[in-house]
Amino acid sequence: MAKPGIRTLIICASLVAGASCAIGAPTPDACTALGGLKVEAGTVEGAERFSAGEVIKGGETEGATAAADMCRARVRLQPVAGSDIKVEVWMPETWNGRMQGFGGAGFDGGLSPGGAATLNRAVVQGYAAVQTDVGHKAVPGLAPWVHKQPEKVIDFGHRGNHLAAVVAKEVIAARYGRPSTHAYFLGCSNGGREGLMEVTRYPSDYDGVIVGAPARRYLEILTKLIWNYDAVLGPGGAPQLDDKLGLVHRAIMRKCDALDGVTDGLLENPQACRFDPAELKCRGEASSTCLTGAEVSALRKVYDGPRLSSGQSVMTGPALGSEGLKDNWSAWITTPQTRAYGQEFYRWMVFDDPAWNVESFQLDRDYPLALRKIAPVVNATSADVGAFTRRGGKLIIYQGWDDPVISAAETIGYVDEVRKTLGPSAEKSVRLYMVPGMGHCAGGPGATEFDLQPALEKWVEEGQPPGHLVATKADSPEGTGFTRPLCPWPQTAHYDGKGSKRSASSFRCKAAPPRN
Repeated sequence: MAKPGIRTLIICASLVAGASCAIGAPTPDACTALGGLKVEAGTVEGAERFSAGEVIKGGETEGATAAADMCRARVRLQPVAGSDIKVEVWMPETWNGRMQGFGGAGFDGGLSPGGAATLNRAVVQGYAAVQTDVGHKAVPGLAPWVHKQPEKVIDFGHRGNHLAAVVAKEVIAARYGRPSTHAYFLGCSNGGREGLMEVTRYPSDYDGVIVGAPARRYLEILTKLIWNYDAVLGPGGAPQLDDKLGLVHRAIMRKCDALDGVTDGLLENPQACRFDPAELKCRGEASSTCLTGAEVSALRKVYDGPRLSSGQSVMTGPALGSEGLKDNWSAWITTPQTRAYGQEFYRWMVFDDPAWNVESFQLDRDYPLALRKIAPVVNATSADVGAFTRRGGKLIIYQGWDDPVISAAETIGYVDEVRKTLGPSAEKSVRLYMVPGMGHCAGGPGATEFDLQPALEKWVEEGQPPGHLVATKADSPEGTGFTRPLCPWPQTAHYDGKGSKRSASSFRCKAAPPRN
């Protein structure tokens, strides 16, 4: 699952117009002196100063180019035998007083020059930034690092990011001579799961957390990837549906696009749309303009999500309208790589057997085993965020409606659980923003560029709760850019019947109608 892809523009929220938000620059020696510092469960192995434009040498991010004058601390943590966690803390010379932590992606594993771009964006804006490999190195999509390493699974599940937050605070305080004023976390997909682990298991680590498309039921998501590909296998074992996704999407748009008051190729609330793939079933010979019986069955299985033979749902499928993002469906539903990801998970994290093959997978037998064995470590299912919110913590969750892997219904269901658990106080601490036309973490035909960080900081630091925000679709030579209000769920945007349909000011946030 992907790293956060939304262009999160981290900016300094100065309380005085024109004032600098920098707290000050420490002496250079305060950086190199960090080397050898003992921190919880480990040691700072080294600390080096880099100037803006300088190529970073050594450490996990060797080869990246520093975007600002900064100090980088390399930390190694070994809390228990079998655990070996690497952490990097990047600290700008001009600091805004805040700490920013970042989640990972997929099976995590390793910090790279490419991953350093996230840290660079933060330090350029004055944040002391932290990220960790959560205890292992991995080739993307592969998980043999799990083999006979139960402590590494725990580090991946939740311990790695927690310890990274703890030691980053120690290192930052030692570097600047004062602690950070506030600590924030941002993660999408698996990084979103990690954010919820922080909120529910380690509520004192961060003051504000932004979670995108959280892969909180990690086991069920990886199980769904196997189910998806098996569902789309046609006669003879070849995958089907790719050539019919456009047909299906057009039918859904014709039926439901105008429900929000404007025909714009976006579904503001797919849950209000009622569509059965059988509506497109061929009445005669198969053709490109209709669905065969096998294709109807495959689509129903995908939209519904995996079920045990008893009928019990394992996880819901993607929302109607998501099939319009063919690349996303190819990545997560209709191509062999989908099932390969699930195979890696079950092979190593569930069975820890290099010889295990997905062809032997049986949902009724293997999922319940995994639920007992691995879910308690990797699933972030707790809806009890009370310890986090009681100390003033704020949680913002965002989710693309067109995400084919992290079900929009699952994320909405989780927030419903949180609100039920917290009661009326949830409104003071938790927000969910559903993003029409956005795929997995980023991209898609909707207005998918938005900045949640300033809203979170105003909420945490000034007590100003976020309302609707403005999201942007970048303009193009063809003039396809537009803006839309990003409404706090359960509100959705509706065209008011006047004004430009490309302007957010022509839309109003209204309560979403109940699904019929």
